[in-house]
Amino acid sequence: MTQVNHPRVFDLFETIAIVQGEPQNLAYHQCRYAHSLASFYPKQCYQVFDLASVLQKFLADNTPNHSLMRCRIDYNASDMAMHLVGYQRRDNLTFQPVICDNIDYTLKFTNRDQLNALLQQRGACDEVIIIKHGFVTDCTIGNLVLKKNNHWYTPSTPLLNGTQRAKLLAEHRISACPILLRDLDRYEEIRLINALNPLI
Repeated sequence: MTQVNHPRVFDLFETIAIVQGEPQNLAYHQCRYAHSLASFYPKQCYQVFDLASVLQKFLADNTPNHSLMRCRIDYNASDMAMHLVGYQRRDNLTFQPVICDNIDYTLKFTNRDQLNALLQQRGACDEVIIIKHGFVTDCTIGNLVLKKNNHWYTPSTPLLNGTQRAKLLAEHRISACPILLRDLDRYEEIRLINALNPLI
């Protein structure tokens, strides 16, 4: 396994938060990583690495120099490459709804061309809310949570089952429900959540 500048093609990736040198939510990342391998390479022999062990070695060789680091793991059926950068959490984002009924991002694909094209439609806003068949899904860099009557809800129609979303649902801090574009004005606040941006 190499760390960077690997010549092979990586179809999928995982992004993990490193807080004070410690990887976050590893059980959720390991589960999604293993599921993604099985889904994307059903007819190939694939190797499931133990992310905790891989990260322990990687971080020993690449000491984090910020309190919050973004570790990107690009991978395929048999190999992976890792990269570590400092990260600043994103908050107080503004969102522009955009409609795309043919988008498919059920796995964390390295090819993000369609997402990047949708982001270009954000206008003066920071991000987009992707609407598929009338339902709110995600933004281009994570899942969404929406606040109503002092409770947080997440769309039950996400493009990608994010690790932060899964954790918050398991902790009963958010609830999943269908959210239609026409109902967006019923919510008081919208926030992005992903591996690097928890619900604080």
